[in-house]
Amino acid sequence: MASRKVSPNITAFAAIAAGLMLSTSVAQAADQVSLRLNTILNGWHCPWHMARDKGWFKEAGIEIKEIGEGRGSADTAQLVAAGTDTFGLVDPAVVIAGVARGLPVKSVYSLINKSLLAVVSPADKPIKSVADLKGKQYVTLAGSGALQMFQAVLAANNLKSDDVKILTVDPAAQYATLMSGQVDAILIGLDGVPDLEARGFKYHAVTYPELGVNTISSSVATKSDLVESNPDLVKRFIAVTQRAWDHAIKNPDDVVKACLAVKPTSSEAAFRKQLTDVIGALRSENNKDKPLGFGAEKDWQMTLQVQKDYRGIKTDKPLTAFYTNEFVPQ
Repeated sequence: MASRKVSPNITAFAAIAAGLMLSTSVAQAADQVSLRLNTILNGWHCPWHMARDKGWFKEAGIEIKEIGEGRGSADTAQLVAAGTDTFGLVDPAVVIAGVARGLPVKSVYSLINKSLLAVVSPADKPIKSVADLKGKQYVTLAGSGALQMFQAVLAANNLKSDDVKILTVDPAAQYATLMSGQVDAILIGLDGVPDLEARGFKYHAVTYPELGVNTISSSVATKSDLVESNPDLVKRFIAVTQRAWDHAIKNPDDVVKACLAVKPTSSEAAFRKQLTDVIGALRSENNKDKPLGFGAEKDWQMTLQVQKDYRGIKTDKPLTAFYTNEFVPQ
């Protein structure tokens, strides 16, 4: 059989085409990231699950390797700082404390901008306002953020620590202590209310912001180095995050469905309540006219000041050391 000689021009063209195909595939390779939650799965964690299921991360050139449950904001912050996880849900108070001692993390999306901490009392003997606080006994957990922040609530309303009584108990005993009538109220986050409802307890809740003290409750944080080395990735991740939360506000059923896909035996009602409470706290008075995820300077300033005044944090760093709005779509 006669052989045909291949033109050098054709060979060169084929090589160039192959090279272009290779470079295109590399360019289109998705960035792999992980998201670490702050606790076990909660209703307000599922917008990211929903976004993954709908392919929104894939559209943004991102592959979600894992959305992992957490063991508290402090642990999540450590994992993010170490690069074990790319992004994490971290309480800004933890970000501030960490950065103050040199932890390389930064909040890039201010998520829950209205504090969910609350004074929860029996519906038939409600604590409704500042005027009702004095002379009451409260149960909470030793060293809890709810207790430390309550000191700020008292100070903001010209009350002293000895104007109230505080009973600290183990986690397993806090609800029973309230329900048995041993105390007048419990200091907890609103995400704990479904546990009381599940026990048939009728309650009244007044939030710390309603009592004069607001701090940002949760944010998306990442390693400081990533902000500098790959700002495009951070920008894309935050854009999907904002899109997911905007969808969650308008279509909460989609988020609850995503929750149940992860944990089918969990309570749909609890997931829905947790999500609804957070949707109501996404914006504060200071960022109500801003895009989702925008951190208001006044809210961050109060969050920082509370850490200094009531948690012993010592730092002279500017607010820009702790958070940025650079990646939040406007």
